[in-house]
Order: sequence, then structure tokens, then C-alpha cells
Amino acid sequence: MRSHTRLLTVLDRAENGPLLEERDFDQLVASTVRELTRKYDIKYDRQEAINLRDDLADRLFQAGLELAARVGVYCTSTHRRLTFSEAEIRDALRFAPGELEIGSGLDRVVIKSRVPEDPHIPANTGGPYGTPLTEELYTYITQSYIQEPIIDAVVNGTFATIHGRPPKTHTPWEVLLAWREVELSKAAAQRAGRPGISLGCVENAVTEIGELSGTSYGGFTPADWHHVCFTSELKTSYALLIKVAHLIQTGCIIHDFCNPIYGGYAGGAEGVAMVAVAGVILMAVVNMSTTHSICPTHPFFESDTAPEIVWAISASQQALNRNTHLLTTVMTSPVSGPGTESLLYEAATIATTATVSGTARIDGVRSGAGVCTDHVSGLEARFNAEISHAVAGMSRDQANELIQEWQQHYVPLLDKKPVGQPFAEVYDLKTLRPKKHWQKIYDEVQERLFKQGVRFK
Repeated sequence: MRSHTRLLTVLDRAENGPLLEERDFDQLVASTVRELTRKYDIKYDRQEAINLRDDLADRLFQAGLELAARVGVYCTSTHRRLTFSEAEIRDALRFAPGELEIGSGLDRVVIKSRVPEDPHIPANTGGPYGTPLTEELYTYITQSYIQEPIIDAVVNGTFATIHGRPPKTHTPWEVLLAWREVELSKAAAQRAGRPGISLGCVENAVTEIGELSGTSYGGFTPADWHHVCFTSELKTSYALLIKVAHLIQTGCIIHDFCNPIYGGYAGGAEGVAMVAVAGVILMAVVNMSTTHSICPTHPFFESDTAPEIVWAISASQQALNRNTHLLTTVMTSPVSGPGTESLLYEAATIATTATVSGTARIDGVRSGAGVCTDHVSGLEARFNAEISHAVAGMSRDQANELIQEWQQHYVPLLDKKPVGQPFAEVYDLKTLRPKKHWQKIYDEVQERLFKQGVRFK
């Protein structure tokens, strides 16, 4: 991949870039975001659930591009900034892939870039997304996603224990965690009859140890998609860059993600959107990745479904998808958990927001904000994907009206955190199908949305 030729440049700048204390970098991000918000007249209209204006999306892209060039990325290991000129950044964006093949055999899937209101259906990924799972249920839970035909790829969960012991990072236990993930996720794919499905990994690689171990002989393959992130805001480290170097040398697909924090150094909705744009741009430069995810985080709800964040997701995705061919993705991360109506309304909101904003792939669902052990199931991932299939090609105006209606069903519950029920209470462990009460809620909500104009396929 042509973008991988930048590896030496990135590593050189991590060692030789301008020295700066981390707190000073944080202040630089905050002050620059405030300045560019005024300069480019970026304003969040609370009367809109999602952004409806192309001109604002284009101004936001220019603001994010300028933020990326002026601030760069901070390496916490060397206390140096990795800076890139606008010309270098645009060159990286020019040669970034706009199409990607993942998986193998009958499970091969092609992901393509999209634009706002694009009629083409985005790819769909399901999975527990790092949610802690009990070892006994890990394979069952993972299979509940893989067995859904509408799901194109799966992201693994993490382990609450490893062989009955507490997991510990930066120890030999992390090696065992990575290999347990290999073993059980591949077993789930075999049991579901989809051995070639692409697996998002290594979710148990809290440090570089897990990634280097799990992505080796007999482990996860280059056809899987391997995760590297930026930490908030716009930061990397040698641990993360070790992952990047290893994945490039082994020819793996690299998926990255950044999660701007609402109310932090990014500021409000406008700043979150701008940092998300800059983050995706800089991840394409520094991580040399292929797909790029955002999941802005609310500091109290730990989710991305609060109204301010929904708007920020829509604005940043439209900015990127109107002005680049990057393969963008958005993760559905609700407060609610399985067995609740509110979970489905949160999922419908994010899946619709992302789809009409031109996202290339919809990810989710990280139910219960990914913090409650086993509080996930494949049914909500099916719903997430069905929504994206149904609303592809829908206008932003129509989507805006629907989302405003759906938010009334869950926003009042955000601070109550209705995490619902664990997997064993919403799925039959013998048949691996949803139990009647969970299926009934799904069917009822789907019927209501159909009457509102969501044309399920």
C-alpha cells in the first residue's frame, strides 16, 4: 500500500519533532479549536438533530484540515509533536484507499467510500466491541453476531477473566488473552458457518504485547482488521506506533479510531466535530490506516447518542465524506442494553445519522456503553444493520425528522442508564436465538419505525 511508505517519516518525527509538555499541547488544541470555530463560523443549531447544510460541512472540513496542520499529533512517549504541512496531509489523503476488501471466500466483503444521501448501502459490522464477556459465554455471544447474514464483519469482545484469573496488562497474561480471543472468536465463526468472516482484533491488546502476539503465526490474519487508536485528544504513543509498524510489516488491514470527549479540550458540539475531522485526517497520515472510525464520548453517559454528539457525528462525517474518499465508519455506542426499547431507538438514531451522512461502514452495537459484563447480543446489531439498509438514499431532512422523534424515546433515560439484561437472559443458550420477550420488543419497535417511513428491506 502506497501510504505505508510514510512509516519512516512518522517515526522520525516522533523522535525529532518539536518538544512540548503534554499539558501545553492540550491547551494548544483547546485554544486552536476555539479560534477556528470563530474563523470558520461553525455553529451548532439545536433545532437540528443532524447537520442539514453542505456549506457548514465544507467549512468544518477546512477548519479540521487547518487544525490538523497547525496542531499535529502528540507522542506521549517522546513528548514531541508530529507535525505535517497541509501539502503533506493532502498528499496522504490523495493516496488513501477508497475501497477495501476484507474477509475471504464466501465471506469476502468490499467496503467503498460513500457521500451524504448516497443510495448505496454501507457495509455493516457487528460485535460486542470490547465489552467484557465471561469466558463461558464468549463463543456463544460472538456467534450471535456472526450468524446474522446482514452482518459483514465482527469485532470481538474482551475477557472479564482469563482462565479464571484476573487479566493483567503488560504481563504474560496479555499474551494468553490475545490467544484466547483467537481461539474462541474463530471457533464462533466456524460454528456459525462463516469461517472466512473478517474479525476486528486484537480487542484484548490493551498494550502492544497482545497485538504482536495475536497477530502472528496461526493467529489473526491480514484479512482481519486490526485496531490502532489515537488517545484523546490527537495523541499517540510508542505502544501504539509499535502496533502500526508491526501491522505494516505483516501486511495487515489497519482500522483506527478516535473518540473526542464532549466538554473536554475539544469543547462543545462544534469542537467535537472539528477534532473528529482533524483526528480522522491525522490518523490517515500517522497510522497509515484504511478505515477510520469516530465515537465521540459523553463524559457522563459514556455513549455517543446524546443530541449534541449526534449532531457532531453528522457534521464531521458530512465534512469528511463530501471532501475526501476516506473509508469512514461510525460506531453505535448507546447507554441502553439488551431487552430495552431505548437501545433500539439509540441504535436507529446513530445508524441513520451515519448512513445519511455518507459513512462507508456502520459499526455496532456496543450496548450499555460497553461497560457491563455480557450486556450485549446479536439482535441489536441486526437492527443497527437493518436500519442502515432501510435509510440508504434517504434525505437528511427526512432523517432529521425521524431522529428528532426517536430521541424523545431515549434522551430522558440517558442519565438513568437502562443497561437491560445480560446475554443469557435475552438469548436461549441452546438454540442461540433471542428469547420471546426480546424478539417481541424488536418486532414492535420495527413496526413503529415502518409506519414512520423507514422502509425495511
